[in-house]
Amino acid sequence: MKKINNLILGFLLLVTVASCTDELLLGNKFLDKLPGEDITIDTVFSKSDFAQRFLWNGYSTLFYGLNWDWSARGNKMNMGLPESLTDNFQSYLTWDNLNRIYYNGKYNATEENGSTAYNYNLEGSWEGIRKGWIFIENVDRVPDMDDALKARLKGEARMIIACHYADMFRHFGGLPLLYRSFKATDDMSLPRSTAKETLDFIINQCDSALNVLPWTLPKEDVAKWDGRFTGGAALGLKIRMLLFAASPLFNDDVPYYTSKSYESIDKRQVWFGSKNPNMWNDVVTACEKFFLLNSQDPNGGYSLVTGDPRTAFKQSYFTRGNSEMLISTRIRYLIPTNYWDANYYCLQSLGSYGAAVPTMNYCDLFSMSDGTAFDKTIWDKDTLCIAKINGPGDTTFFDPFANRDPRMYETCVVNNSDYQGRKAELWMGGRERGNSLEAGSAASGMGVYKFIMDKSTATSLGAPAQWPYLRLSEIYLSYAEALSQANRTEEAFTWIDQVRSRVNLKGLKESNPGKIWTKENFLEVVLNERSCEFGLEDVRWFDLVRWKREADFRKRLYGVRISRVTKNGVVVPNRYSYKKFNLFKRAWQDSDDGTNNFDPKWYLAAFPVTEIYKDYGLTQNPGW
Repeated sequence: MKKINNLILGFLLLVTVASCTDELLLGNKFLDKLPGEDITIDTVFSKSDFAQRFLWNGYSTLFYGLNWDWSARGNKMNMGLPESLTDNFQSYLTWDNLNRIYYNGKYNATEENGSTAYNYNLEGSWEGIRKGWIFIENVDRVPDMDDALKARLKGEARMIIACHYADMFRHFGGLPLLYRSFKATDDMSLPRSTAKETLDFIINQCDSALNVLPWTLPKEDVAKWDGRFTGGAALGLKIRMLLFAASPLFNDDVPYYTSKSYESIDKRQVWFGSKNPNMWNDVVTACEKFFLLNSQDPNGGYSLVTGDPRTAFKQSYFTRGNSEMLISTRIRYLIPTNYWDANYYCLQSLGSYGAAVPTMNYCDLFSMSDGTAFDKTIWDKDTLCIAKINGPGDTTFFDPFANRDPRMYETCVVNNSDYQGRKAELWMGGRERGNSLEAGSAASGMGVYKFIMDKSTATSLGAPAQWPYLRLSEIYLSYAEALSQANRTEEAFTWIDQVRSRVNLKGLKESNPGKIWTKENFLEVVLNERSCEFGLEDVRWFDLVRWKREADFRKRLYGVRISRVTKNGVVVPNRYSYKKFNLFKRAWQDSDDGTNNFDPKWYLAAFPVTEIYKDYGLTQNPGW
């Protein structure tokens, strides 16, 4: 008798009889059961309103990047964040799973049964895919819905499916592909598809959705329907996936893991089997189509939010209904007005416990306010870097956190930045820093501002809990990267410069006079730009992975220790000393003796060992 994948079967059964009422209630009972009446598939698709509620519930399964509560989905990594696996942030939340299983090198396939960066079973992907296919297969029989609306809603359902597969593809590679919902009597042998087949499946869903969805929502619909998928969202997701696929993780002459052979390598489930430079042209073509369709949109199309640099950047990722949000995902309630609220725990896990503390390596990426690069060599001076803040004259003092890219202040709390109507105190003993050397939300000498802001109802508390899944600025930067990789670097500057100009930074060439630009150094700049633009937005991890950035995973990370300057035992007002120090080392970073502890197996996650044992055709990723 064939073994059956109980997990997928449970998620994907097509319910057709009245006895499956509870299945259709979908946990949060989006359709209230009438007294004495069972809700069946026939009931759900008997009215347009019921069918649309079913689809809206499918939206609730989409990935939300922050923790919110202690449910299986809400409690990612035991209140840790994947961003802290990168070189931009480090977790000081000692009981999260970054510290329990990642930083100490204990992560393995068995741990994937618990709270990890993206859990194959618990994230809700298979549930959302199931709902998408059930809707597509049944909506045509709704009697009070016209064909145009049916086609549009099918497109939205396809986008739910595409988003879930896109998320899993970037974490796991090739996947079992589901082209329909399943019945209990169906053959449930679901072999793992190749990486190319999985990519093509996602792209096909995006293309099908693009053909039937409006490019943007009409302005009069935004207040009510913001968050629904559009044609811009479909093509934007396609661009994200084409960029990921064109990068060397999968698109190379050798697989990313070469220590030994694995079935998933031999079957090309974790790479394409060869290098195809033309894949960068596919990204360019998709971007060209995006901007052409955007220019033709009768509703005005998508555009970067502009205005005051800090305000515009904040609105671009945080404000609901803004002009550059291609895909946003929500949870079921607003950000609480009470900062200490277990139903939105990321506020305290980030802002009080240090689940994602910015590294000095990260803050050094933010340029000066005129666009010129920050001079990182100041940290290597033998003497302390002394800064005099807000003092008249005395130009011999230098404040390393002054006059920087506005995005730094909207992403990080740094010493003397504007904070809660005053100046932030990141010096030892200050209100934000505290006295502990190895704990707290600012243990590196810097803290998180993004999403939390001033911890007040005037800035963040009580606002819609929106996750910026995909923004227009990502399309600009993806276009710039792809143009350069396609040997068209000269054309790439305009796209990266438009993102920089939103925060009043000069263009790259103007900021780097005399620099000879190559494909290689342009890539470094665009990856840095993506870090500055998308901090805490789940972008940096995938940039490191898709480019196989082993050196960035291995490198030591730093903080800055800030002290108030004293003279004759008396504190000198507004004067500080700055000193670089090593953050604690992760298992995969280089040891002091030069040992290389990094293993490329980290580029893709392990499948849960329980899934492999079910023997429905899932092969394990290399190294796990």
